[in-house]
Amino acid sequence: MSKPLTIFLTTWNTGLQGSKAQSQDLTSWLLPVLQRTAQDAGMSDDDGARAPPDIYAIGVQELLPVNLARDTYYHADNIFAGLTAPVVSSLTTRIQSLLSSHATSLSPSRTPENYLLVSRVSHGGNALWVFAREATMAGRMGKCLTSRLGLWWGCMGNKGAVGVRLEVRRGETSGWETLTFVCTHLEAYDKNVPRRNTQFQNILSSLLFTSSDPLSTPYQITDTSHLFVIGDLNYRLARLPHLVTGEPRENPGDAGVTNRAEAVELEKERADMLELDTLRREQKEGRVFGGLREGKLEGFAPTYKRVVGQVEGYSRKRIPGWTDRILFASHTDASSSAPTTKILTYTSTPALTISDHKPVHCVLSLPPATHSAQSPSLAPTLPAAGPPHTPVPAPISREALFFWRLLGSILDKLIGWPWSLLVLMGAGNLKAGMGVGAFSAMVWGVWWMGIIGGNWSA
Repeated sequence: MSKPLTIFLTTWNTGLQGSKAQSQDLTSWLLPVLQRTAQDAGMSDDDGARAPPDIYAIGVQELLPVNLARDTYYHADNIFAGLTAPVVSSLTTRIQSLLSSHATSLSPSRTPENYLLVSRVSHGGNALWVFAREATMAGRMGKCLTSRLGLWWGCMGNKGAVGVRLEVRRGETSGWETLTFVCTHLEAYDKNVPRRNTQFQNILSSLLFTSSDPLSTPYQITDTSHLFVIGDLNYRLARLPHLVTGEPRENPGDAGVTNRAEAVELEKERADMLELDTLRREQKEGRVFGGLREGKLEGFAPTYKRVVGQVEGYSRKRIPGWTDRILFASHTDASSSAPTTKILTYTSTPALTISDHKPVHCVLSLPPATHSAQSPSLAPTLPAAGPPHTPVPAPISREALFFWRLLGSILDKLIGWPWSLLVLMGAGNLKAGMGVGAFSAMVWGVWWMGIIGGNWSA
């Protein structure tokens, strides 16, 4: 029988601070719960030593401003200012070094450990990395596919999703399974719940994994043994709950930062908030995230909207909420007898202060494979979600997907290039650039009218 597989997932909306994150102490983001998890959950190697996770999946949103973070659909290179590739590359090197160093520190004999970069994929401000522990995963991984999708109007990349699909052999010679990781950033603002639901339906139908074989059938994200969805899903609370005084606060601007911070730190207040969480409401009513589940959400404070530069405290501009989420599903979830995926840790880390979001982490333990799939094509897949959820939409055709990707790329360029030019003219400030542009246009207009007027006079 195979062994359990431990997966560490984390998501963070960096608030357009990707370049600053290169110098940020990422140990406070990635490694805070690993040592405690290894002790409390019994994660250990054969020699009894504390064991690091077998796989890391790390997702970020708003890595850079959208005008500077345009990626092609088939390459990870930036086509505007060229900033995405250097930032992603720098973060990749730093994260890989941190993971390997931490794994080495857990070994009693300090045996050198190494994490392999399985895949990285980015589009717009979204980026996703998957790393695997060499000691436990080398020789057990098969084909890896990636996918990108713009979710904003016209398939633009202001909101989007990226994915990685990895084949893993759980046993010595059999037990193949597929792991699919999706990092997404859905529509913002309280009123856009239906839009967020629609965007996730688009992910189901259009975030497709295709191989180099033109005759092969694309895989949807649900064509997998285990599915992990992470990101800034942007589902808010329906309204602001009662504060500790019991007074209803319909307008978030009525309450000060201090009172709200006191309120959301209380377990009872968090439980009240769960009743107002629009993601769970929409899921319960069968409109989104069918078959997916998550850990105990009230175990940590809402991750948004925080005050930049402060460990605690909430902004007065928004209702606090758990916008940053980690959901998952396994092929064993429908079985009443077989063990299924266990949640070892689900928490957040408030120490990072460069964004108005706080990172969220989840450590999962996949059960040993009890099947004997001899190839990835025979790997078990997720069961269909039951009522009230509707069936997964059919995959979009290759021709339609190509059209929408091309349209999104063109619209990205039409908006992104002028936007970048205005920011450049304003020395990094968009409003100043618009002023400079308007003044330049006025001067040019006066000059042009002078030429025309002179010609008429002649």
